Amino acid sequence: MPEGLCDHVAAARGSFEPFGVIATLRKESDVIAFRPLRWPDDRASLLGLDTSFTTDRVFHLHQTNHGFKLDDAAAEPPIHKSYSLVDGVDLIPSHDWVTIAEHNHGVAGVASMTIEAWNRRAVLHHLYVTREVRRIGLGHALVTAAIGAARDRNARCVWVETQTVNYGAVQFYRSMGFEWCGFDTSLYDPSDAGVDEVALFFSRDLR
Repeated sequence: MPEGLCDHVAAARGSFEPFGVIATLRKESDVIAFRPLRWPDDRASLLGLDTSFTTDRVFHLHQTNHGFKLDDAAAEPPIHKSYSLVDGVDLIPSHDWVTIAEHNHGVAGVASMTIEAWNRRAVLHHLYVTREVRRIGLGHALVTAAIGAARDRNARCVWVETQTVNYGAVQFYRSMGFEWCGFDTSLYDPSDAGVDEVALFFSRDLR
Protein backbone atom coordinates (compact mmCIF):
# COMPACT_ATOMS: atom_id res chain seq x y z
CA MET A 1 0.00 0.00 0.00
CA PRO A 2 1.66 3.24 -1.07
CA GLU A 3 1.27 5.13 2.14
CA GLY A 4 0.87 8.91 2.24
CA LEU A 5 0.10 9.01 5.91
CA CYS A 6 2.32 11.04 8.21
CA ASP A 7 -0.18 11.43 11.03
CA HIS A 8 1.74 9.68 13.81
CA VAL A 9 0.00 11.28 16.77
CA ALA A 10 -1.42 10.03 20.04
CA ALA A 11 -4.80 8.34 20.10
CA ALA A 12 -7.83 10.48 19.40
CA ARG A 13 -10.42 10.61 22.11
CA GLY A 14 -13.61 8.57 21.98
CA SER A 15 -14.82 5.81 19.69
CA PHE A 16 -15.69 6.04 16.02
CA GLU A 17 -18.50 4.34 14.14
CA PRO A 18 -17.92 3.53 10.45
CA PHE A 19 -20.45 5.95 8.93
CA GLY A 20 -22.75 8.81 9.76
CA VAL A 21 -20.88 9.97 12.86
CA ILE A 22 -19.30 13.37 13.31
CA ALA A 23 -16.23 13.06 15.53
CA THR A 24 -14.42 15.83 17.36
CA LEU A 25 -10.74 14.92 17.38
CA ARG A 26 -8.22 17.29 18.99
CA LYS A 27 -10.28 20.44 19.40
CA GLU A 28 -13.73 21.73 18.57
CA SER A 29 -12.63 22.99 15.15
CA ASP A 30 -11.32 19.52 14.19
CA VAL A 31 -14.64 17.96 13.24
CA ILE A 32 -14.52 15.04 10.85
CA ALA A 33 -17.52 13.25 9.34
CA PHE A 34 -17.18 9.62 8.28
CA ARG A 35 -19.30 8.33 5.41
CA PRO A 36 -19.34 5.59 2.77
CA LEU A 37 -17.75 5.99 -0.65
CA ARG A 38 -19.89 7.74 -3.25
CA TRP A 39 -18.75 6.44 -6.58
CA PRO A 40 -17.95 7.87 -9.06
CA ASP A 41 -18.64 11.23 -7.37
CA ASP A 42 -15.63 10.87 -5.02
CA ARG A 43 -13.14 9.90 -7.71
CA ALA A 44 -11.84 13.40 -8.47
CA SER A 45 -11.61 14.29 -4.77
CA LEU A 46 -9.60 11.15 -4.00
CA LEU A 47 -7.18 11.94 -6.81
CA GLY A 48 -6.87 15.44 -5.39
CA LEU A 49 -5.76 14.32 -1.92
CA ASP A 50 -2.31 15.55 -0.94
CA THR A 51 -0.59 12.24 -0.20
CA SER A 52 2.90 13.72 0.02
CA PHE A 53 5.19 13.67 3.04
CA THR A 54 8.64 14.87 3.99
CA THR A 55 10.89 12.99 6.39
CA ASP A 56 14.33 13.58 7.85
CA ARG A 57 14.57 10.02 9.17
CA VAL A 58 14.35 6.65 7.41
CA PHE A 59 14.79 2.98 8.19
CA HIS A 60 17.49 0.71 6.79
CA LEU A 61 17.12 -3.06 6.56
CA HIS A 62 20.12 -5.04 7.78
CA GLN A 63 20.82 -8.77 7.78
CA THR A 64 22.12 -10.26 11.02
CA ASN A 65 23.39 -13.73 11.94
CA HIS A 66 19.88 -14.74 12.97
CA GLY A 67 17.62 -12.73 10.68
CA PHE A 68 17.00 -9.10 9.82
CA LYS A 69 16.59 -5.87 11.74
CA LEU A 70 15.46 -2.31 11.09
CA ASP A 71 17.70 0.56 12.11
CA ASP A 72 16.64 4.19 11.86
CA ALA A 73 18.97 6.85 10.53
CA ALA A 74 18.97 10.49 9.52
CA ALA A 75 18.01 11.30 5.94
CA GLU A 76 20.30 14.00 4.58
CA PRO A 77 18.89 15.83 2.74
CA PRO A 78 15.29 15.16 3.87
CA ILE A 79 13.21 12.98 1.55
CA HIS A 80 10.02 14.24 -0.06
CA LYS A 81 7.65 11.68 -1.56
CA SER A 82 4.13 11.55 -2.95
CA TYR A 83 2.20 8.38 -3.76
CA SER A 84 -0.28 8.82 -6.58
CA LEU A 85 -3.68 7.12 -6.46
CA VAL A 86 -4.02 7.21 -10.24
CA ASP A 87 -3.22 3.52 -10.73
CA GLY A 88 -5.38 2.29 -7.85
CA VAL A 89 -8.32 4.64 -7.47
CA ASP A 90 -10.63 2.68 -9.77
CA LEU A 91 -10.16 -0.47 -7.68
CA ILE A 92 -11.36 1.17 -4.48
CA PRO A 93 -15.10 0.61 -5.18
CA SER A 94 -14.43 -3.15 -5.33
CA HIS A 95 -12.95 -3.26 -1.83
CA ASP A 96 -14.93 -4.84 0.99
CA TRP A 97 -14.84 -1.76 3.22
CA VAL A 98 -14.26 1.89 2.34
CA THR A 99 -14.61 4.93 4.58
CA ILE A 100 -14.35 8.55 3.48
CA ALA A 101 -13.44 11.26 5.97
CA GLU A 102 -14.82 14.75 5.33
CA HIS A 103 -13.55 18.02 6.79
CA ASN A 104 -15.15 21.37 5.99
CA HIS A 105 -17.39 19.61 3.46
CA GLY A 106 -14.44 18.25 1.48
CA VAL A 107 -12.76 14.84 1.28
CA ALA A 108 -9.88 14.83 3.77
CA GLY A 109 -8.97 11.14 3.96
CA VAL A 110 -9.79 7.61 2.92
CA ALA A 111 -9.27 4.09 4.20
CA SER A 112 -10.09 0.96 2.19
CA MET A 113 -9.74 -2.70 3.04
CA THR A 114 -10.37 -6.16 1.61
CA ILE A 115 -10.93 -9.42 3.45
CA GLU A 116 -9.04 -12.51 2.26
CA ALA A 117 -11.50 -15.31 2.95
CA TRP A 118 -9.01 -18.19 2.71
CA ASN A 119 -6.87 -16.99 5.64
CA ARG A 120 -9.23 -14.46 7.29
CA ARG A 121 -6.72 -11.63 6.84
CA ALA A 122 -7.89 -8.04 6.40
CA VAL A 123 -5.64 -6.08 4.04
CA LEU A 124 -5.60 -2.32 4.52
CA HIS A 125 -4.88 -1.24 0.95
CA HIS A 126 -5.21 2.52 1.33
CA LEU A 127 -4.85 4.90 4.24
CA TYR A 128 -4.44 8.52 3.24
CA VAL A 129 -4.88 11.73 5.20
CA THR A 130 -4.47 14.96 3.28
CA ARG A 131 -1.73 17.22 4.57
CA GLU A 132 -4.12 19.97 5.70
CA VAL A 133 -5.66 17.87 8.48
CA ARG A 134 -2.76 15.75 9.69
CA ARG A 135 -1.75 15.58 13.37
CA ILE A 136 -5.29 15.87 14.72
CA GLY A 137 -5.90 12.12 15.17
CA LEU A 138 -7.68 11.40 11.87
CA GLY A 139 -5.30 8.60 10.89
CA HIS A 140 -5.86 6.95 14.27
CA ALA A 141 -9.64 7.27 13.86
CA LEU A 142 -9.61 5.71 10.38
CA VAL A 143 -7.48 2.76 11.47
CA THR A 144 -9.65 2.28 14.56
CA ALA A 145 -12.69 2.12 12.29
CA ALA A 146 -10.91 -0.33 9.98
CA ILE A 147 -10.00 -2.60 12.89
CA GLY A 148 -13.62 -2.59 14.03
CA ALA A 149 -14.81 -3.43 10.52
CA ALA A 150 -12.27 -6.26 10.27
CA ARG A 151 -13.47 -7.73 13.57
CA ASP A 152 -17.08 -7.50 12.39
CA ARG A 153 -16.08 -9.55 9.35
CA ASN A 154 -14.37 -12.21 11.48
CA ALA A 155 -10.85 -11.30 10.36
CA ARG A 156 -8.02 -12.63 12.52
CA CYS A 157 -5.59 -9.79 11.72
CA VAL A 158 -5.15 -6.54 9.83
CA TRP A 159 -2.17 -6.41 7.44
CA VAL A 160 -0.62 -3.31 5.90
CA GLU A 161 2.27 -2.36 3.63
CA THR A 162 4.47 0.70 3.97
CA GLN A 163 8.06 1.59 3.14
CA THR A 164 11.44 2.05 4.80
CA VAL A 165 11.43 5.70 3.73
CA ASN A 166 8.05 6.38 5.36
CA TYR A 167 9.36 6.79 8.88
CA GLY A 168 6.20 8.46 10.16
CA ALA A 169 3.96 5.66 8.89
CA VAL A 170 6.11 2.96 10.52
CA GLN A 171 6.02 4.78 13.85
CA PHE A 172 2.28 5.35 13.49
CA TYR A 173 1.44 1.69 12.84
CA ARG A 174 3.66 0.55 15.69
CA SER A 175 1.86 2.98 18.01
CA MET A 176 -1.41 1.31 17.04
CA GLY A 177 -0.24 -2.18 17.94
CA PHE A 178 0.98 -3.37 14.54
CA GLU A 179 4.10 -5.55 14.52
CA TRP A 180 6.67 -5.87 11.76
CA CYS A 181 6.04 -9.20 10.04
CA GLY A 182 7.98 -9.12 6.77
CA PHE A 183 9.55 -7.26 3.89
CA ASP A 184 10.13 -7.47 0.13
CA THR A 185 13.32 -6.05 -1.37
CA SER A 186 12.12 -6.63 -4.95
CA LEU A 187 8.59 -5.22 -4.84
CA TYR A 188 9.41 -1.70 -6.04
CA ASP A 189 11.09 -0.65 -9.27
CA PRO A 190 14.23 1.27 -8.20
CA SER A 191 13.79 3.64 -11.15
CA ASP A 192 10.49 4.76 -9.61
CA ALA A 193 10.94 4.27 -5.87
CA GLY A 194 14.67 4.69 -5.32
CA VAL A 195 17.30 2.08 -4.60
CA ASP A 196 16.97 2.28 -0.81
CA GLU A 197 13.17 1.91 -0.63
CA VAL A 198 12.04 -1.48 0.67
CA ALA A 199 8.49 -2.68 1.25
CA LEU A 200 7.70 -3.35 4.91
CA PHE A 201 4.72 -5.37 6.11
CA PHE A 202 3.00 -4.93 9.46
CA SER A 203 0.20 -6.90 11.07
CA ARG A 204 -2.08 -6.40 14.06
CA ASP A 205 -3.55 -9.52 15.60
CA LEU A 206 -7.29 -9.36 16.35
CA ARG A 207 -7.68 -12.62 18.22
